[in-house]
Amino acid sequence: LNICLIYSTFSSFSSSLYCAPCFTLTHVCYSFIFFFFFLMIRRPPRSTLSSSSAASDVYKRQVKSTIKYVYHHDDRERPSESNITIPSSEAMILTAVENTLKKNPAVKLASFSHITSIPAIILPVKKLAALCKQHGVMVLIDGAHALGQIPIDVADIGADFYVANGHKWLYSPKGSAILWVTPGKQSLIHPNIISYEGQGKTEFQLEFSYVGTKDYSSFLAMADAIDFRNTVLGGDAAIMKYIHELAVQGGQLLQSVWQTEELTTPDWIGAMANVRLPDGATRCCSTLADKLFVQSNVWVPFYTWNHKCWVRVSAQVYNEISDFAFLGKAVLNIVQTNC
Repeated sequence: LNICLIYSTFSSFSSSLYCAPCFTLTHVCYSFIFFFFFLMIRRPPRSTLSSSSAASDVYKRQVKSTIKYVYHHDDRERPSESNITIPSSEAMILTAVENTLKKNPAVKLASFSHITSIPAIILPVKKLAALCKQHGVMVLIDGAHALGQIPIDVADIGADFYVANGHKWLYSPKGSAILWVTPGKQSLIHPNIISYEGQGKTEFQLEFSYVGTKDYSSFLAMADAIDFRNTVLGGDAAIMKYIHELAVQGGQLLQSVWQTEELTTPDWIGAMANVRLPDGATRCCSTLADKLFVQSNVWVPFYTWNHKCWVRVSAQVYNEISDFAFLGKAVLNIVQTNC
């Protein structure tokens, strides 16, 4: 995984567990941090973007392209990278981040994914937030995959900012998101559009509750998604228990079918398992998703990690263990006959 560094100022962004459009903050998060850590720092420019051995070229290019754009449009910003090996340990991750902070005392903002995208692992965000606070650094958590997949106590995490979307695991529509800002930092955060018809008890709520003429249905649907989870699916605890256990069982099944290994132990994942494919899959890892979809009407993301082909498999409430068995045989057939 990468820690991406940007030497920059901290600009305005938005507040407390409030259903808000994906404005400035979420755009910055999901562009810069898609599955990376990133730190924003203020200093004179001194270096350029370094190379990296991150998992997926697609995600790596998204992050690098965004940072490169900012770097070339503001000569105060200096991007660089620091790698973390996965599998790892909490201690190794915390040590890597602390070493980075010590080497870069001008850091102003540190941002971490709660659950990284590819490979999919849960980061120790509470400990990372506490570490950054010791260095006087503000913390932003990108919870794109966390909301609905694992329990979240935003206040307990101790971050200054927390963003997440609802369409991945909360079962609300695309475009629905939450933006939480600790009260003491809400004055830093503003939407792209400042209107005058908002409602709320704070200036933050007044600005974000109405941002002009747009389709608000995705935000309004979040309450119904939560109601659906509680009344139809049995509540968050039942959902999260089922999808985690299914991901663990499914990962073990795929590992057995392919005679390979999983990337991490179960305590590192929520409902997304990372399993290595047979060695022959490396030849067609970049085209395997398309072949699988055409031949079996199944889609999962494959990625290269440490020169091996891996798959990230999401366990949802509508899945069962037979789906993993089907996937295992379908992938094995492609690898053996059409790779």
